[in-house]
Amino acid sequence: METHFQNNPFKASLDADKEYWYCTCGQSSTFPFCDGNHEGTGKTPIKFSEKIETDRWLCRCGRSGRKPYCDGSHQQGG
Repeated sequence: METHFQNNPFKASLDADKEYWYCTCGQSSTFPFCDGNHEGTGKTPIKFSEKIETDRWLCRCGRSGRKPYCDGSHQQGG
């Protein structure tokens, strides 16, 4: 199955107090947001929200230690 992991972060404009689900399987057609395609993969999406309306860089490489947020791991290669 195709994955949508990429080696650069995604700038997301997030609304205050809205519930978001971050894809951890890489198979979502709305990546980096979950669309339910993780069923049967053993992966579980990460629920997150912001207290204020803000822009955040979301991880798309799958290696961040701060998921759903980018921590620069995509720059390490590999």
